[in-house]
Amino acid sequence: MYTAIRYPDQFGRVGGVSFVMWHDSGGIIQLIQESDLSPVLRVYLSIGELETDNPDFNRLACEHVALVHQTLIASGVPEKQIRFDIIPGGTHHESTWSVLFPEVHRWLQQP
Repeated sequence: MYTAIRYPDQFGRVGGVSFVMWHDSGGIIQLIQESDLSPVLRVYLSIGELETDNPDFNRLACEHVALVHQTLIASGVPEKQIRFDIIPGGTHHESTWSVLFPEVHRWLQQP
Protein backbone atom coordinates (compact mmCIF):
# COMPACT_ATOMS: atom_id res chain seq x y z
CA MET A 1 0.00 0.00 0.00
CA TYR A 2 2.79 2.37 0.94
CA THR A 3 4.61 2.00 -2.37
CA ALA A 4 1.43 2.57 -4.42
CA ILE A 5 0.74 5.76 -2.49
CA ARG A 6 4.31 7.08 -2.61
CA TYR A 7 5.04 5.99 -6.20
CA PRO A 8 1.70 6.07 -8.05
CA ASP A 9 3.38 6.25 -11.46
CA GLN A 10 5.03 2.88 -10.81
CA PHE A 11 2.48 0.97 -8.69
CA GLY A 12 -1.18 1.09 -9.62
CA ARG A 13 -2.45 -2.19 -8.21
CA VAL A 14 -2.18 -3.32 -4.61
CA GLY A 15 -2.96 -6.66 -3.03
CA GLY A 16 -3.18 -6.31 0.75
CA VAL A 17 -3.89 -9.91 1.68
CA SER A 18 -4.23 -10.48 5.43
CA PHE A 19 -3.62 -6.74 5.69
CA VAL A 20 -2.80 -6.36 9.37
CA MET A 21 -1.76 -2.76 9.93
CA TRP A 22 -3.01 -2.01 13.43
CA HIS A 23 0.53 -1.58 14.77
CA ASP A 24 1.42 1.43 12.60
CA SER A 25 -0.31 3.93 14.93
CA GLY A 26 -2.50 5.15 12.10
CA GLY A 27 0.42 5.89 9.80
CA ILE A 28 -1.11 4.37 6.66
CA ILE A 29 -4.39 6.20 7.29
CA GLN A 30 -2.55 9.50 7.66
CA LEU A 31 -0.48 8.82 4.54
CA ILE A 32 -3.63 8.09 2.51
CA GLN A 33 -5.31 11.26 3.78
CA GLU A 34 -2.29 13.44 2.98
CA SER A 35 -1.58 12.03 -0.48
CA ASP A 36 -2.87 12.70 -3.95
CA LEU A 37 -3.93 9.20 -4.86
CA SER A 38 -3.91 7.97 -8.42
CA PRO A 39 -7.42 7.92 -9.88
CA VAL A 40 -6.61 4.56 -11.48
CA LEU A 41 -5.41 2.90 -8.25
CA ARG A 42 -6.93 -0.57 -7.85
CA VAL A 43 -6.80 -2.16 -4.40
CA TYR A 44 -7.65 -5.55 -2.97
CA LEU A 45 -7.81 -5.75 0.84
CA SER A 46 -8.57 -8.80 2.92
CA ILE A 47 -8.43 -9.81 6.53
CA GLY A 48 -9.04 -13.20 8.04
CA GLU A 49 -11.84 -13.59 10.53
CA LEU A 50 -9.41 -15.56 12.71
CA GLU A 51 -6.06 -13.85 12.04
CA THR A 52 -4.94 -14.97 15.50
CA ASP A 53 -6.35 -16.86 18.46
CA ASN A 54 -7.12 -13.54 20.18
CA PRO A 55 -10.72 -12.43 19.48
CA ASP A 56 -10.01 -8.84 20.57
CA PHE A 57 -7.08 -8.57 18.17
CA ASN A 58 -9.15 -10.08 15.36
CA ARG A 59 -11.92 -7.51 15.90
CA LEU A 60 -9.39 -4.66 16.00
CA ALA A 61 -7.62 -5.90 12.86
CA CYS A 62 -10.93 -6.05 10.95
CA GLU A 63 -11.84 -2.56 12.11
CA HIS A 64 -8.52 -1.15 10.95
CA VAL A 65 -8.73 -2.69 7.48
CA ALA A 66 -12.30 -1.41 7.18
CA LEU A 67 -10.98 2.04 8.10
CA VAL A 68 -8.33 1.83 5.35
CA HIS A 69 -11.10 0.88 2.92
CA GLN A 70 -13.25 3.85 3.92
CA THR A 71 -10.28 6.23 3.94
CA LEU A 72 -9.32 5.23 0.41
CA ILE A 73 -12.87 5.97 -0.76
CA ALA A 74 -12.97 9.29 1.13
CA SER A 75 -9.63 10.20 -0.47
CA GLY A 76 -10.95 9.74 -3.99
CA VAL A 77 -10.32 6.15 -4.99
CA PRO A 78 -13.52 5.01 -6.71
CA GLU A 79 -15.31 2.38 -4.64
CA LYS A 80 -15.57 0.07 -7.66
CA GLN A 81 -11.74 -0.05 -7.73
CA ILE A 82 -11.46 -1.33 -4.16
CA ARG A 83 -12.39 -4.78 -3.02
CA PHE A 84 -12.51 -5.59 0.69
CA ASP A 85 -13.12 -9.15 1.85
CA ILE A 86 -13.35 -10.53 5.37
CA ILE A 87 -12.40 -14.19 4.99
CA PRO A 88 -14.62 -16.47 7.12
CA GLY A 89 -12.35 -18.71 9.19
CA GLY A 90 -9.30 -17.13 7.51
CA THR A 91 -6.02 -17.06 9.43
CA HIS A 92 -2.75 -15.19 9.04
CA HIS A 93 -1.21 -18.13 7.25
CA GLU A 94 -0.31 -19.36 3.78
CA SER A 95 -3.11 -21.91 3.92
CA THR A 96 -5.59 -19.03 3.72
CA TRP A 97 -3.58 -16.87 1.33
CA SER A 98 -2.93 -19.62 -1.22
CA VAL A 99 -6.65 -20.19 -1.71
CA LEU A 100 -7.22 -16.45 -2.21
CA PHE A 101 -4.36 -15.76 -4.58
CA PRO A 102 -5.96 -16.79 -7.91
CA GLU A 103 -9.03 -14.61 -7.29
CA VAL A 104 -6.97 -11.68 -5.98
CA HIS A 105 -4.74 -11.84 -9.05
CA ARG A 106 -7.71 -12.07 -11.42
CA TRP A 107 -9.47 -9.13 -9.75
CA LEU A 108 -6.39 -6.92 -9.75
CA GLN A 109 -5.77 -7.56 -13.45
CA GLN A 110 -9.18 -6.28 -14.50
CA PRO A 111 -9.17 -2.95 -16.34
